[in-house]
Order: sequence, then C-alpha cells, then structure tokens
Amino acid sequence: MRSSYYIYDGAGEFGDRCIDVCEATGLARVTAPEEATFAVAPKLTKVLSRHDWSAPLLGTLIFHPSILPYHRGPDAIRWAVLSGERVSGVTWFWCDEGLDTGPICEQEPVLLNLSESPGRAYHTRFVPAGVRAFERAVKGVLIGDPRRVKQEAGLGTYESYLCSD
Repeated sequence: MRSSYYIYDGAGEFGDRCIDVCEATGLARVTAPEEATFAVAPKLTKVLSRHDWSAPLLGTLIFHPSILPYHRGPDAIRWAVLSGERVSGVTWFWCDEGLDTGPICEQEPVLLNLSESPGRAYHTRFVPAGVRAFERAVKGVLIGDPRRVKQEAGLGTYESYLCSD
C-alpha cells in the first residue's frame, strides 16, 4: 500500500508548499485522517480532537514557529520579537493531548532580523525553514523511522496571545 497524507486546510501558501513536498515524494493525498499514514497541520488554529490527531496511522504533525518546548502558544514569533531575541526556530511535532507538548519530529533554527515585523519574518524566515524541516520529517516517514523526541517539560514556556493596545 502506498503511503498517504491528510492535510488540514487553512495554511495558504505554506500548506501548498507542504503539499508539493508530499507529492514530490509520491505520497498520495487522502480526504480523511483515518485513511492517512500521517496528517499534517502547517497552520493549525484549532484544537484537534483526540480522534482527529490519532486517526492517521503515525499520527498528526503540527508546525510551530519556535524551538519547542520554548514559546509554546499562539503568538510565538511576536513574543520572540518583543523579547528582542535574535534566534528562534521552527518545530514539527507529533500532536498529543497537550498544547504544543507532543514529541518533536524535526526542528531548524531561524535567525531573526529585529527590524522585520513578525508577519514578514513568518513569510521570509519561518516558512522556508518549516518547509526544509518538513522535507526531513517526510523522509523519516517514508523510510519508516519518523523521529519522536520527547520534549523536556521543565524547559517549556507558554505565552498566550499577545494583546495589542
């Protein structure tokens, strides 16, 4: 049986680039998570039910724009820029019952240009790094050995939405 993937909608150009990666490797796109070898969520904006994230054979990969477990939460790039951080990163992790707490599949560092807005940094720095890390994640899936590195809970931080006044 050919390996397959399911993609959660709503990721725009980033999602299209993830689809391109999957199709270039011969993965078949399916219409339901239950039919997939794995699911991918490039820009998830909702909490998935246990059924949805666990339905694919290997689980569901979620993209997060930080080096998890640091800056868990919805506004990771904005928090990094607000804090004056020069280094951040991207993470693809396997969804679990927590918020941004699942095992890490792939990561890549991202250098920040503090003169860029968080939105610009997302498109010029985080998305390209996310695509490269996703390519590595897919290779692991295809050879039957996707990475699953437990997050160090004691090093985790969580910041909620950054309020703008």
